[in-house]
Amino acid sequence: MVECDDAAAQASQALYRKVAYDFMLELVKVPGGEEARAQLRRQAEWIAVLSAISGEIKESHDSIAKRTDRARHFLADPKNELVAIDPPLPLPLDPSVLLTGVVPEETIVFKSSLHPIKVVFRTTAGRKYPILFKTGDDLRQDQLVIQIITLMDQLLQKENLDLKLSPYKILATSTTAGLSQFVPSTTFQSLSSRYRTNPALAYLKQNNPDARGPLGIRKEALDTFVKSCAGYCVITYILGVGDRHLDNLLLAPDGHFFHADFGFILGRDPKPFAPAMKLTKEMVDCMGGSGSEHYRQFKQYCFLAYSALRKNSNLILNLFSLMVDANIPDIRLEPDKAVLKVKERFHLELNEEEAIRHLERIIDDNLNALVPVVIDKLHELVQAFRA
Repeated sequence: MVECDDAAAQASQALYRKVAYDFMLELVKVPGGEEARAQLRRQAEWIAVLSAISGEIKESHDSIAKRTDRARHFLADPKNELVAIDPPLPLPLDPSVLLTGVVPEETIVFKSSLHPIKVVFRTTAGRKYPILFKTGDDLRQDQLVIQIITLMDQLLQKENLDLKLSPYKILATSTTAGLSQFVPSTTFQSLSSRYRTNPALAYLKQNNPDARGPLGIRKEALDTFVKSCAGYCVITYILGVGDRHLDNLLLAPDGHFFHADFGFILGRDPKPFAPAMKLTKEMVDCMGGSGSEHYRQFKQYCFLAYSALRKNSNLILNLFSLMVDANIPDIRLEPDKAVLKVKERFHLELNEEEAIRHLERIIDDNLNALVPVVIDKLHELVQAFRA
């Protein structure tokens, strides 16, 4: 349905509209088809209601507190039919989850430029499922990146390398909006303002204390942190993920580190002198510093991941070549160069030993670079001003 609404891709728009029309025509002919059609319509209405509030919040010039109050009031309004969802509705993001109603008082509006909204729903399983709704971005690109990260994770696991990656679910609902699974976690930015020294380590210590463990943390939590840092460092380097700052680097209480917001890929970056790989001082300090055994392990995981993904580079490059005609913003800019940009990061002209040495240089250069630190500080000032 997103492709049907994409006016920028007129050639494929007619094709998708025909597919959607034929699908609906056939759906109502099968047993239970009418009910399925009604369910799809209800899902579309559910998305329309969330889109309306998200667009309104984004355009308003109120403070974060006022925007949050307005969002809660809107979601609690019975006429929007979100307080009680009866019969339960399959969540478009994950149809195995059935929603029974919204929890308005747990709604949060975030203070990034697009002001995404966290909305919490109750499910038939008696649990709460938080989602993030965002207006102003084409999330098809984020959706593609998450799919590629999921694929890379599967390729690494085939090589018996589990780097504790946790790609969250994401779904574009239009060319300018979408929703994603909300993973309980904290940004490195808020960790830095909460803890004076070694913020990531202090956070993990608070959530996983173990006096006998390495650095005073439960061994599994530190191991998860080191592995997931390595996995995301290599994958975001290969995909050329840009606009990396402390607000889109996240840490879950159990040690899972992950990236969010993939609005810039294939080497594009809104900031000048951006590093090829995002490895911050906070990440390295949490491992015990650049001279520690855990940092040495981190580098080893990076080398193993890079080697394993280079072995599978044909599959990854073929998938990117299939996406050349899709309306993905950063591929659309230079479709003929999209595959080339990913290929360049694999350095297939080098043998394995040379490729690992090259990656080590990138890691070391990034660790000692001053510009990313300055950029992170500027980003922090801009966010404080917005608040």
